[in-house]
Amino acid sequence: MKIKGFDKVREKLPAYAGTRIAVLPLRGALAALLAYVFLVSISILPRMFSSITLLVVLEPFLPMLGALFIAALGLWLIWGVWNKRDQMKKKYGNLGYQKIIPRGVTGVFMVPPLVFLAFTSISALPPVPSTNPIVIQWSTSLLQLIGIAPVVDIWFRIVVAGVLIILGVLTVRSALETFGIDYMLVVYLYFPEESEIQEHEIYSVVRHPTYLGGVLLATAGLFFGLSVYSIFFGLLTYLVFRLQIWKEEKELVERFGEGYNEYRKKVPALLIRPSKIKAYFRFLRPD
Repeated sequence: MKIKGFDKVREKLPAYAGTRIAVLPLRGALAALLAYVFLVSISILPRMFSSITLLVVLEPFLPMLGALFIAALGLWLIWGVWNKRDQMKKKYGNLGYQKIIPRGVTGVFMVPPLVFLAFTSISALPPVPSTNPIVIQWSTSLLQLIGIAPVVDIWFRIVVAGVLIILGVLTVRSALETFGIDYMLVVYLYFPEESEIQEHEIYSVVRHPTYLGGVLLATAGLFFGLSVYSIFFGLLTYLVFRLQIWKEEKELVERFGEGYNEYRKKVPALLIRPSKIKAYFRFLRPD
């Protein structure tokens, strides 16, 4: 299956001719794997060195601190694509995008580990049990803590998370098919003169459909665990998307002026209003 906008991406990345373009997603996947390994490692560190009292005391907070670090690192890498645009174009000309995009791809791949962590039971991580009882409490579903029967709790979380996963995947797929990989890889941030105005119906529903897909997947992780940890990781991922939207829309306001500000007042960034539900589901249907 040919990916929409792929030829445009290739055109802007002459150094990644042929199969060499696979280096970019592979690099991103490796970054995601290393980030998740880091998050798991820092979570179980006190269990491996239980004789260190300070680590045992800090154990409940280490997964959160690790997630905050990965989130900040991801945003720093992604924002560099925006912050260094003029510098890269001045230094490298039309090759500025090619020089900066590996950084951006790495930053984007820092987000999935946060979502994966929301699906992870921190207290159940191997190789040994948690040394701090707070970790077990914060890993337990809040529904069970308030007395909901385990079977009801488990099925509720599985069903809600499952629905959200389906919606998230379909939203990202539809955004890719509709707008193309060139828009997702912000080719037109560096080549605005080659961009086209997007007038698809979904933009009357939500300003950032791709990010909405990511938020839905993060929310799925939140409900899958419905614990203190999963809620924290889900909300942190949402915050990452909100901050990225803030960054992007600063540039869009500069490009389109007051017209974009008026558009922001009319259409939510990540929320689907009840009156627009039908339009949203039309967007999810494959062409």
